[in-house]
Amino acid sequence: MGNIRPLSHVSGIHFCTQGPPDIAVSDAQRISVLTLIITFLSGANLWSLLAFWPYESTQLFGPDPSRVALEVLPFNLGITIGMVLVNFCVSKFRGANRELLTLSSAMMTAGIGALSTVTQNTPRLGQGLSFLGGLGTGGIIQPAVTMLTIISPDEIIATITALTISVRLVGASIGYAVYFNTLQKTLATTMPANVAAAALQAGLPAGQIAPFLGAVLGGNTTALTGYALTVINAAQDAVRESYVEGFRLVYLVSISFGVCAVVACLFLGDIKKYMVDRVAVDIH
Repeated sequence: MGNIRPLSHVSGIHFCTQGPPDIAVSDAQRISVLTLIITFLSGANLWSLLAFWPYESTQLFGPDPSRVALEVLPFNLGITIGMVLVNFCVSKFRGANRELLTLSSAMMTAGIGALSTVTQNTPRLGQGLSFLGGLGTGGIIQPAVTMLTIISPDEIIATITALTISVRLVGASIGYAVYFNTLQKTLATTMPANVAAAALQAGLPAGQIAPFLGAVLGGNTTALTGYALTVINAAQDAVRESYVEGFRLVYLVSISFGVCAVVACLFLGDIKKYMVDRVAVDIH
């Protein structure tokens, strides 16, 4: 994906070097601030997909690395396609930034939020929803840079590009902190209870629950050899169920960021009037 992402800049290069000679400053400032807010929120949403979907795939569909790679490939393709497609549409329709970002935010919110329904028995559903979420996220994280450079004065194009990337990373950091704490708190409360209940149902005596929990949660494979295979399998299924519950909350929390992004998109102004075919620096 790293080799393909720069292509998403191509459709925006023609306009990135153009500046509005006679547009009201307040209008440009409003669009800039809202676009930065949307970039911040999309950065937070991106990290729920970028960091936690591969982790969930490993826990639910692993440990085969080829299987895990198959699960995470669609969302990477979605991000790349989203970046290229939305940048192309900006040039094709000479603007339409409000519509494009609103649609992208809606797809991002719906796709990532719906990942909360994925279980270890629905890998195809996870692939489809992660692709949809990636498509929407890709339609924001880089096209927002293109849109901001279109409305920026020539002398601060580099600055606004760096600012956009920085805001996105700040949003990603905050989002990751929220998601990680949500996952950890959920696992800390649900996993011991789920594993203990599954072990008891599989026939493990109540007096052996405490050491068994210590072995399972601590990953002590040597200690686990002393227990029946049926008990171990039941515990592993309970661990997966606990991860499903934890990741479900992560994706549900991400919806709040996505909804805020959709609302912010609705108040965007149109950048069509800024696309005046004026080249800031003509390099031969």
